[in-house]
Amino acid sequence: METNKTAIVTGGTRGIGKAISIALAKSGYKVLALYARNRDTAEAFEEEAKQQNLSVETIRGDLTKDDSFKEIISAIKSKTDFVDAIVHSAASGVHKASTDLTLKHLRWTFEINVFSIHNLLKELIPQLRPGGRIVGITSNGGTHVIPYYAAVGSSKGALESLFRHYARELAERDISVNLVCPGMVMTDAVDAFPDKENRIQKAIEGTPTGRLTTVQDVGELVHFLCTSPVASQLVGQTIVLDGGKSLLS
Repeated sequence: METNKTAIVTGGTRGIGKAISIALAKSGYKVLALYARNRDTAEAFEEEAKQQNLSVETIRGDLTKDDSFKEIISAIKSKTDFVDAIVHSAASGVHKASTDLTLKHLRWTFEINVFSIHNLLKELIPQLRPGGRIVGITSNGGTHVIPYYAAVGSSKGALESLFRHYARELAERDISVNLVCPGMVMTDAVDAFPDKENRIQKAIEGTPTGRLTTVQDVGELVHFLCTSPVASQLVGQTIVLDGGKSLLS
């Protein structure tokens, strides 16, 4: 399937972001997958996409650094004159108790999880065509207390609030803005938790469907939000995709 649509996916070369890139590319989008560091992973993804005849290009750069940010914007604008979907999947942060967090920890986490997408949207919204979609990936920690998650959780809460305001302001331009909140997903981010195995087991036991959400699950939901006509009536919503775990916690 081929379309003339273009999607930007931050953190789009691995984990959830990669699954989103693949889902959109399979429906005919030209996907520009942004990433910050691991060139080997990006090259492997490019080759994988090529083997599947998917239109995926990767762009390396740090959205939190001014010079690098300008280079990313320049690269995007050199590859497309318009944008139809922007998905913010890039995320990082410090896993410490709130009382152990320094301002440096918080600033770094917010730079990646919140400020970078705000700057990116300000640059790209003029290129976003009517019918465009913006999707952010958030987490349960944005509204609930999770051990060692104060920095990331507070940044996700800020992201959700920011996107609700974007949603209200852009709806009149026929641009819908929403968020997806997966349950625990097995990605590299889970490895950062001090008690990973215990958390995984408890998450599975507390999920009515009896399994964790996969990256493919998230990719397909984002695909729906970016492609379905009915999704234009979803405005500023946070859609929970966790197998029912949040019903019980």
